[in-house]
Amino acid sequence: MVSLKNIYLATVFNLCLFTFIGCNSGDSDRGPTGVLVGTVTFEGEPVTEGVIQLTHVTKGIGGTGTIGPDGTYKVDSAQGGLPLGEYQITVIPPMVEVDSGPNSPKTESPKQMPNIPPKYRSPSTSGLKFDIQKGENTLDIKMENKK
Repeated sequence: MVSLKNIYLATVFNLCLFTFIGCNSGDSDRGPTGVLVGTVTFEGEPVTEGVIQLTHVTKGIGGTGTIGPDGTYKVDSAQGGLPLGEYQITVIPPMVEVDSGPNSPKTESPKQMPNIPPKYRSPSTSGLKFDIQKGENTLDIKMENKK
């Protein structure tokens, strides 16, 4: 069984990797790009914070976007857009600082958010995919807690 801690560690690693790759790749061979916008809800109510992460299924590149207080998000890249193609999508809680004690360094941990079920936090279990086309693309992510 995969623990939530391992999922979070993998997600943080992927975010760092995507940032590194995105900041070091040239724009000359990018071709047309698109952005993804939409809203995120859980059982019909807006999710008011978190991160949307996209990972291209064949190129291993991606982008992230912050969920706003009204549940809206926008995902693109540091270069201004995402290469076209199919992406896996995850929804992850924001990181919060955790104080482990007076003599311990502060660390970060995912915020406890029951309105982002664990299923949606990993690309292997979220079931969310989208084919980015040129220009603006819209996807409203409607999460539910299947019992």
